[in-house]
Parts: sequence; C-alpha cells; structure tokens
Amino acid sequence: IVFPIAAFHQHCQRPFQYSATSQVLVQPNQVNMKTKGGLYLAPISKDNEEYLTSHGRIAAMGDLAYRDRDTGEAWKTLSPQVNDRVTYGKYAGQKITINGVKFLLLNDDELTSIIPEEAEISAYLA
Repeated sequence: IVFPIAAFHQHCQRPFQYSATSQVLVQPNQVNMKTKGGLYLAPISKDNEEYLTSHGRIAAMGDLAYRDRDTGEAWKTLSPQVNDRVTYGKYAGQKITINGVKFLLLNDDELTSIIPEEAEISAYLA
C-alpha cells in the first residue's frame, strides 16, 4: 500500500510503502518551546512532551483500519479519516521517525476520539 505522505508533509520527497493493514499513522501535535511564563524548554523536554500530548493528526491509515478483519466490512461506528485530529492513550503506539518527522504507529482501536477542527486544545498539569 502506498500512502501519499508527501501531500501531507510538503518537505518529504516521495510517498513511502506502508503495509500495516489495521494500523493508523498519527503525527503528534507540536509542543510549544516556550512556556506561558516565558521559559524555554530544553530539547529533551520538548521530545518527551511531543509524545505525551496524546493528540495529533492522522497522516495515513491501513486498508483494514476500522474494518472487520474477516469480512472487510466497515465498522458501524464513526471512524476517523486521514487528516482528522484525534486523541489516543498516553503510552499507546510505536514511536517512529520518517524523513525527520516524528510519528506514532497505532492500532485502529487505540484512537480514543475525533477532535472537531474548531476545538481548541490545551494541556494541563495534574
């Protein structure tokens, strides 16, 4: 299966092969390098926070994502599409980097919600 990631990320030169049929490739949201108080995050903190944001945008989906594995029929629930904003579990997925861009490779059942485009997201510290 070839997904046109180059269309999603303009700096990528060509599409890449993606064969994990029931998985979803998500690009986590970028973390601000500067706090509200004006402090700058250290690079290691930025890297850790990127994967702990628990929300991002779908870059690609396998051909069996959100489909019955035996029949191939679509699930009867609302399913996300490529370019949708989604949430996922804090420790879900496999961290990968493609052409310098960080992604998470998740199983389709690890996505927990679809976020409306107009929704504003902010993190909080517990």
